[in-house]
Amino acid sequence: MLDNNQVVLEQEVLCSMFRNNELIIKARDSIKPEMFLYDKHMKIYLGILDMVNNKMEVDLVTFLQYHSTEIKNMDGASYISDIYTCNGSDSGFNTKLELLIKNYKKHLYVEMMNKLNGDMALEDIEGELENVKVKVHKCEIKKELDIVSQFDDYINWLYNSDRNNGIKSDFIHLDKYLGNFQKGRLITVFARSGVGKTTFSLQLAANMIENKAKVFYGSAEMTRNQVFNRMAASHLSISSKSIDDDSINNQDKDNITKYMAKLLNSSFYVSTETDFNKFINEVKVYKLQNSLDVVFVDYINKYIDFSDKDIMTNKLGKISGMLKTLAMEEDICIVLMAQANRVVDKKGGDMAIEKIDSSDIQDSARIEQDSDQVIALYRNIKLDDKMYREALFKKGKLKYSSKNADENPECINAILIKNRHGDRGTCALRWNGRYSRVTNF
Repeated sequence: MLDNNQVVLEQEVLCSMFRNNELIIKARDSIKPEMFLYDKHMKIYLGILDMVNNKMEVDLVTFLQYHSTEIKNMDGASYISDIYTCNGSDSGFNTKLELLIKNYKKHLYVEMMNKLNGDMALEDIEGELENVKVKVHKCEIKKELDIVSQFDDYINWLYNSDRNNGIKSDFIHLDKYLGNFQKGRLITVFARSGVGKTTFSLQLAANMIENKAKVFYGSAEMTRNQVFNRMAASHLSISSKSIDDDSINNQDKDNITKYMAKLLNSSFYVSTETDFNKFINEVKVYKLQNSLDVVFVDYINKYIDFSDKDIMTNKLGKISGMLKTLAMEEDICIVLMAQANRVVDKKGGDMAIEKIDSSDIQDSARIEQDSDQVIALYRNIKLDDKMYREALFKKGKLKYSSKNADENPECINAILIKNRHGDRGTCALRWNGRYSRVTNF
């Protein structure tokens, strides 16, 4: 016979998930269906997970319609409606999940004790104890430890001629070095302020969308409107400044509207959430509802929790570590933007690779350690100054055909300075700041 407090606890957990779909992510990552000790509640929870796996919004009406043939096995529509109206509080949800797990562990031990008796052989008693220990330890892991299936999965992947070959950015030489943008990887892009990290990352996102990838863009520095302005400017060859100050004509606005419709149809999403834990949750919810290939994080310092008293290096390391874990667990590619130290501006040398390396990532060696691949962007931002540029031109020191960003104002160098999966090298890309565009050289 179940304790009434346990029944109420399970009802409140289910109620919270019905009312707030984001809480389903927390539940899925923490609890297993069998932790609902009332069989009907377990079936309701499985029904919720089934809807989420099918990219469906979960609410009372949709749930009752979708599971209409199975409602009787869940204690009926009126009982599920009663659950929906019980006290499901978002604020105490994590505590309730923890209590659910503790109660399940306690249930396992009580169940074992009821099986034991003095007539049993010692080996049988020890076997029961070991079985319970395994079940208790399983409460702390997300997936079953299936040794055979991991080898089966690998062999199936090995012989699959249609397997995923990664996401192409259409930057030909960069894709070649990276082996495309592969799922499960954390790829860090860093540069000094003003070089064009955001322009580069938005161009990557736009190119990937063209290649049918599902893209989630975390912008902690710009508003959604600013993100869309930059992308529209690049796609339509319109000055992003003219969009900002509304000096474009109606035809331009119509063309922008058509492009936005294209982004909408691709399920492109821009998040401006700066609370990192909430951001991670948004990513997981998006993936459940739409599937997901690539996440952009622009940029890491903006997600710092300043209530955390730890040193900056450790704060950034916690974030990069969580992003690497997210990439592997959710099977997505994460492209992380980071800042370079000011010392980069003082370095000499004739080549971009001599001016910047992985040690120049601001405040954190951990970011480099957690990253599978690291791309440094270099552009001679002095050439953005018109007078300085004209002076060099008169001296014959500007070379618009050069692939060296130091002498070509229309060039940006992408330097692959860490690559766990291939060679390192430097790619020259065409830079067009006016239209917020980066293209192949």
